Amino acid sequence: MKEKGSLSLKVHPSKKRESEILHVAKSPVITVASTTPIYDAIQTMSKEGFRRIPISNPGTKALEGIMTATDIIDYLGGGKKFEIIRRRLGGNFFKAINEPVKLIMNKKVVSIGTSAKISEAIELMKKKNLGGLPVVDQENRVRAIITERDIARLFANRLSGTKVSQLMSENVVTALPTTTIFEAEKTMIAQGFRRLPIISDGKVVGIITSMDVIRFFGSGKVFKYLKSGTILQVLNTSALEIATKEVSTIEPDEDIGQAAKMMREKNFGALPVVKNGKLAGMITERDLFKAIE
Repeated sequence: MKEKGSLSLKVHPSKKRESEILHVAKSPVITVASTTPIYDAIQTMSKEGFRRIPISNPGTKALEGIMTATDIIDYLGGGKKFEIIRRRLGGNFFKAINEPVKLIMNKKVVSIGTSAKISEAIELMKKKNLGGLPVVDQENRVRAIITERDIARLFANRLSGTKVSQLMSENVVTALPTTTIFEAEKTMIAQGFRRLPIISDGKVVGIITSMDVIRFFGSGKVFKYLKSGTILQVLNTSALEIATKEVSTIEPDEDIGQAAKMMREKNFGALPVVKNGKLAGMITERDLFKAIE
């Protein structure tokens, strides 16, 4: 390990060839057209466990945009995009979820070529503060997606020699058992977080993530509420009801290699850090990703 817990890519040399990034990135990748209803995209993301989905041209297959879990949370209650529903669509949620994804997708997509090295992907993701990149060929067709999770897992066995306390975030934004889904969404968007630990008497009783919200919106139960237009009632459901309650935690003095191993084995994107049973911080995939140089 280098200073400040960074891991040099020099320990993982590789040649610049098309198979390098594709070997790590997820492929084949599911894409949708810009005319796809938002609800259909939500269901796809919920079913497949995707935090982002590329938008491609049905004819040329060229990349046109990307929609993330954050975009959906922003649109369905969390932030400025929610104003589209309130003002442009008159608060009609059923109409809102049947709008095309082009309404909320990001058209300025940062992507990387199939011949790029993993080190180039890491550098670009850090520079642009992105959690993932579509991998495209010379015709701008999406071949795969590489994410900070993929990279953190790739280096999981090499991440060691640094305590969790040296990389974790100490000032953790949390939720309460009484926090509603609506409130959790707004906090996620305002603070730029994908997850919120739910705390009761200083102890972690659950954690709500952006994907928990996506799965919630993708469920048949919510669709019925959306159809009747009473989604605000649903948004006032307790966040704890849809949160992950079996939460794995780690001590601040543990090695980050152990944290990386736990995240990989349990398929978690973060671990609450606890000391004497109380929340002391959070260690995330992004923290591990940032430790790699």
